[in-house]
Amino acid sequence: MARLAAHGKYLLDGAEKFYLRGVSYGPFAANSRGERYPEPERVAADFALMSRLGANLIRLYVPPPPWMVEEAQKAGLRMMLGIPWPFHMAFLDSRDMMREIRDAIRQTVLKTRQFGETIAAYSIGNEIRSDIVRWHGPRAVSRFLAELRDLGKQIDPGALFTYSNYPSAEYLDLSFLDFISFNVYLHREEDFRRYLTHLMGQTGELPLVLSETGMDTVREGEQHQAKLLSWQCRAAFELGLSGFIVFAFTDEWHTGGAEITDWAFGLTRRDRSPKLAFDAVAKVFGDNLPPPLAAAPKATVVVAAYNAASTLGECLSSIRELNYPDYETIVIDDGSTDSTSEIASRSGVRAIRVEHNGLAAARNAGAGAAAGKVVAFIDADARADRDWLYHLVETIERRAAAAAAGPNFAPAPGSARAAAMAAAPGLPREVRAGDDRLAQLCGCNMAITKAALLKAGGFDPMFTTAGDDVDLSWRLAASAETLAYAPGAIVIHERRATLAAYLRQQRGYGAGEGLLLRKYPLRIADQDGIYAGPSWIGSMFGGARVYYGAFGRGLFQTVYSTGNSYADLPLTIQWVGLSLIFLILGGVNRLLGVLGAGGIALSMLAAAAGAASAPLPRAHRGPAARIYLWIVNLLGPAVRSLARERVKWRFEPATAGGDCNGPLKLNGQVEFVMPAGALRIDSATILVAIREALVRRGVAVAETDGFQSYDLEIIVAPMIRVPINALLQGDGSIALLWRLRLAPRRGLIAAAITLLILLAAGFSARAGIAGVICAAIAVGLLAINRARRIPAIIKAGAAEVAGSLGISMAKRSEDET
Repeated sequence: MARLAAHGKYLLDGAEKFYLRGVSYGPFAANSRGERYPEPERVAADFALMSRLGANLIRLYVPPPPWMVEEAQKAGLRMMLGIPWPFHMAFLDSRDMMREIRDAIRQTVLKTRQFGETIAAYSIGNEIRSDIVRWHGPRAVSRFLAELRDLGKQIDPGALFTYSNYPSAEYLDLSFLDFISFNVYLHREEDFRRYLTHLMGQTGELPLVLSETGMDTVREGEQHQAKLLSWQCRAAFELGLSGFIVFAFTDEWHTGGAEITDWAFGLTRRDRSPKLAFDAVAKVFGDNLPPPLAAAPKATVVVAAYNAASTLGECLSSIRELNYPDYETIVIDDGSTDSTSEIASRSGVRAIRVEHNGLAAARNAGAGAAAGKVVAFIDADARADRDWLYHLVETIERRAAAAAAGPNFAPAPGSARAAAMAAAPGLPREVRAGDDRLAQLCGCNMAITKAALLKAGGFDPMFTTAGDDVDLSWRLAASAETLAYAPGAIVIHERRATLAAYLRQQRGYGAGEGLLLRKYPLRIADQDGIYAGPSWIGSMFGGARVYYGAFGRGLFQTVYSTGNSYADLPLTIQWVGLSLIFLILGGVNRLLGVLGAGGIALSMLAAAAGAASAPLPRAHRGPAARIYLWIVNLLGPAVRSLARERVKWRFEPATAGGDCNGPLKLNGQVEFVMPAGALRIDSATILVAIREALVRRGVAVAETDGFQSYDLEIIVAPMIRVPINALLQGDGSIALLWRLRLAPRRGLIAAAITLLILLAAGFSARAGIAGVICAAIAVGLLAINRARRIPAIIKAGAAEVAGSLGISMAKRSEDET
């Protein structure tokens, strides 16, 4: 028996995962020695019965006498030792009470640290009432609990410390603990699984233990209790929790100076005779954990690798150790120029070398070669947890989902720079759409049924570096498919080692966001980002809210992020670029210079505030990590937004010939004619195909969401919109009519703001208006030049569609100018 350690999302006994299989014990009426536990003979018999149950942990609410710890050691049981103090009172209002609480922590840890590995963890509190948390304030309560944890760590640095929270105070920040404990009593399986999935996400990289759950057999009956605890126990471990503690071992229970006789939560009766639930829990506790799957379909793990020689070996080593009965591994070498292929071949996996066509094409190649019903994807610079594939497949099968994804965490940082890179903005992550659903999969840790992937058409090859997972997520969601959250499916994903590598990554993400805009121009700002996450600036200005319920009595008081897509505006290239322009113009006008300097200063302050508030490991919270993170915060968003804007404004469509410099045409039409005797193709099929053809040519095309009068609309910056409508004609042919129009609203707003700034800077009205007119002429000329190319683009796309669908285009066209 070694001392437990918390590592990532799990508890470890040495190098092996350790799952807490526990029961609560007590409190009891005082024995003949005045101890709040039964006599030693009764305790020894109880511990033997716990061992028969398959338990390895006893949760205690009052510190045990030394002889009791020794009995636990003999029975091979560990203890989660609760330290009682008046957490049901407004403890922060009394200095004397706070001092007594500190003394209780200090004395308990001093007296029991000698038992080392038998003490699995110290619980420094239990269910501080939500009204008390609101009375003192969540931050004050969290600070005090952190102080208690630090006090215990000073006495016993190797011990684990936790606190048992409950849903009504879920919003408490407990990130300083070694693992998080929650008492949850939910009797519907769907609610239970959904809430635990939610908690797994909320607890981040810390292990989660269900520290209390159970059912009263006086009111519910023993058969109901057995059924409930059977599926609850199984569900907790299937979801990836690190422990499950049943309240309670026995019906014998003494609290508040009285024997409790009208509740009976025990697995055994007062005379210690087992109830039905005893065997139901023993069946799960005695089996392998996580529980074996009822069905384990064949799975394929695909690793798309490009010049990944430095990390691929560790990735494949982790995949070889997966706890899953039937899977294959395929490495797609995307035209690497290093030793990636050789490493894959030596590893004994199936290696396929393809031309370098980018990430999406490589993933498609892997999916095409896969023999599994489920295809899992992991990046070559990531390492899979032993149960990674188990949790992905379990989630897909149980939820009947098309896809599932889990979190990815950075490896433990070995330096201040590594700690800063792990906390950098814009890193890959899954995006949740609810407690157990996702809005976006993350390509470094996801699994998709092969049937759903084929139905969706695979990954879009135009996404060569990033964005293919987001695009696929949106297409699956649009088809009403379920994207499920699998919080127990963990991968350790290497972060970029240098600032230059990080900026290259952000440039790729920004380009991917620009490509997403081409395909989905109507999506709002907080939807078109890759791995979109909550803004830290937004949280400073009310970006997160807690649901307390009426008069603070909500049973599940959860933190909700409102989102704020404009909160990080000072860090974007638009803000920085405009500030630099004003700063340069400061030589002409002092006010413009002041505005520019103020804008730059605000950008630097925003980056500094982000660096100061970012969570960093205790060992790397010094100035070196904060300064490096400030630089990362300042440069990363700017580089990313620059790459995004370059793609958005770029207009270099492939037209496959045609006159791109002809006269400006305001409207036109193309007509598709069906061959005689051929099956009819409806207008929806043609519209989908023409949209895909235009997007492939580098054009942003919006599809109506039902509120527009058009079927499709080409969007070209600046200010050009080209609505397209389909018409089924009497002879069965289908015509597409397009019209060119201007969308000047944003341009007019920009012109008005520019004029006001020039006037405020002291320019005359004539000079200001002249400047705005000159800018408008330049923008207009750019728009006209781009508008002249639109007919050829549409014609090229239509020709491609006609060829792919086996139909022809009418030779005549009716173009009007």
